[in-house]
Amino acid sequence: MSKRLRRAVHRHLSAADERFGLRLGAGLVGTLVAAVTFALLLLLVREGWAPLRSLDTDAAETFNRIDVAHPELVKAAEVVSHVFDPNVFRVTLTVIAVIYLIRGERHHATWLVVTVFAGAGLGLALKVIVGRARPVLPDPVSTAPGLSFPSGHALGASIGCCLLLLITLRFLSRGGRVAAVIAAALIVGTVALARVVLGVHFVSDVLAGITLGVAWVAVTTWAYVAWRRETGQPVERAAEVGTAEQPAAPGDLPVHQIRPKE
Repeated sequence: MSKRLRRAVHRHLSAADERFGLRLGAGLVGTLVAAVTFALLLLLVREGWAPLRSLDTDAAETFNRIDVAHPELVKAAEVVSHVFDPNVFRVTLTVIAVIYLIRGERHHATWLVVTVFAGAGLGLALKVIVGRARPVLPDPVSTAPGLSFPSGHALGASIGCCLLLLITLRFLSRGGRVAAVIAAALIVGTVALARVVLGVHFVSDVLAGITLGVAWVAVTTWAYVAWRRETGQPVERAAEVGTAEQPAAPGDLPVHQIRPKE
């Protein structure tokens, strides 16, 4: 290889590594912000911080008064809750995971299944640990079983929308990606609002569900991306997370995983 070609390759790799480093840094900052926000909400709810308790109670009572006067709003919130139920996202992503498995992309399938179902389990465990009861209102328009913090619907929508974004961005144009991100954010926000409108969650419940979902997807995706880079399948952009997996070449594997020919 000539010196000029080596320099060109080196410049290309350096630029790619620099871009990856910047994106990784931004991702870590976003993950940290989401995790810290969730942890702060968890602490404040556990301690019964008066300003947050007042905000939650006032919002719940305000929406309850609005619901009584506007039953159509309640109906719309119920439709949103059913259409974007966590199980809808779970079934959809499980089907996608099975497709990946059939195609031989078991790491991709594992990433999806673990993110979806371990995330749901994490949410249920936190509900038990926190033990927060759902809002008690004078004239409830809806009921829901179980505990309140964090919101399972908000958590499920956040995990589902984030994963669907990551595996579909590569099929979209730049404008389409922006539209998809906005649509995902609107879906998550609408689901969160619907749960508060129905009086089955406090504002802090849905905020906790959203931040926990984003942080959890970021953590599992980081682990998946690390595996891809270790096997010679660099992922520099979010849109590349969903690209097809390639079998790892022997030279890409750690020494202890390379078996000599018999």
